[in-house]
Amino acid sequence: MLSRIIGAFTATLCGYACYWSVRWAGADYVAKNPSRSRIEYALRLAPGNPEYYVRLAEAEPALALAAMQRAVDLNPLNSSVWIEFARAAEEHKDFPGAEHSLLRAVQLDKTFAPRWLLAEFYSRRHDEARFWPAVRAALVTSYDDVTPLFDLCWNFAPEPRIILDRAVPNRPDVLRQYFDFLLAKNRLDAADAVANQLMRDAGPDTVQSLLSYCDRLLEKNDSSRAVEVWNGLAAKRLLEYPALAVAQGRSLTNGAFEKAFLASGFDWRVPPVAGVFVQNGGASFGLRFDFSGKQPESCELLAEFVPVEPLQPYQFVVRYATDGLEGDTGIKWRVMDVRTGADLLEGAGHVIASAHNERAQLYKFSTPAQARLLKLVLAYERALGTVRIEGSLSLGNVALGFDR
Repeated sequence: MLSRIIGAFTATLCGYACYWSVRWAGADYVAKNPSRSRIEYALRLAPGNPEYYVRLAEAEPALALAAMQRAVDLNPLNSSVWIEFARAAEEHKDFPGAEHSLLRAVQLDKTFAPRWLLAEFYSRRHDEARFWPAVRAALVTSYDDVTPLFDLCWNFAPEPRIILDRAVPNRPDVLRQYFDFLLAKNRLDAADAVANQLMRDAGPDTVQSLLSYCDRLLEKNDSSRAVEVWNGLAAKRLLEYPALAVAQGRSLTNGAFEKAFLASGFDWRVPPVAGVFVQNGGASFGLRFDFSGKQPESCELLAEFVPVEPLQPYQFVVRYATDGLEGDTGIKWRVMDVRTGADLLEGAGHVIASAHNERAQLYKFSTPAQARLLKLVLAYERALGTVRIEGSLSLGNVALGFDR
């Protein structure tokens, strides 16, 4: 008898469970249709599902506030429901209700998203007193790309000092992202203060950003600041090179071409040139250029920025070898004053091929009164009356220093 009762009870429970499973499945199927009538029908099948009230709010704006109130009543611990409630409230000009809902979402969810939305809300309301704490809280909890928040700050108040002090937390990853943002927006003046903070705690993950900053400074002929950044990285052993000693005339980097080029800052740059093949790290010569005869008639092969002292005599020594080339190769060194564009060698930097495979060439020049940054350039220009060269040039090392 007891076994029959238990069996009947179990069957009833199974039937009841099956009934509700089928009913909820039907409700889910019906609710996929975004029309008001279908969602209301789904609610009759499953009146306790808060997601259906969210869908009803989306389908019928006139019912949005009431629907969202019911949704949060059913699931008050779900931050995403409170966020939807805030959206609906703001659309209906219920700004206190929208703020309350976002603050509730922030209480429930300790992650980035609700804080970002709260900062955007205060931005739209032009609420300065609440905006800055909100955006800082968002950045404190942020992850991945937060560039839109930086845009939000600059649109709200384009004041670099205010943004850095009130919004940007002292988190290396956020500081680096903000620094990259400023460089991308060409706001170098604002980047200066951030660079100082990055330098204090610089690590491997900030090197590329600081080198990019160094490049931008070189573009502006700001050699003193660029040297400061470069030497700061060198002092922390984040570069494989020693610090530049400009006042002592030691300002050339990687003169023996022993290390892979950074193509940034004060290291060598080798632009790609069609028909010219470059090999770094040869046994006896550090850098080799092979000319196919199909290279452009004029091109830049190698370059490096070099900080210098003004009104000083310098000497520039190059050890090189040629193979398959004769006489005036059309290859020449230029020592360019970045400020004026003048070649301080005055066109005398020719690389001459000779019967002796290896040779050293000495060039001398003096820096003008305002010159603090030079650009050493190795270039090729087809000599008049000749065809484009075929052969190779190998550079052993270059050295630059005071001529004393």
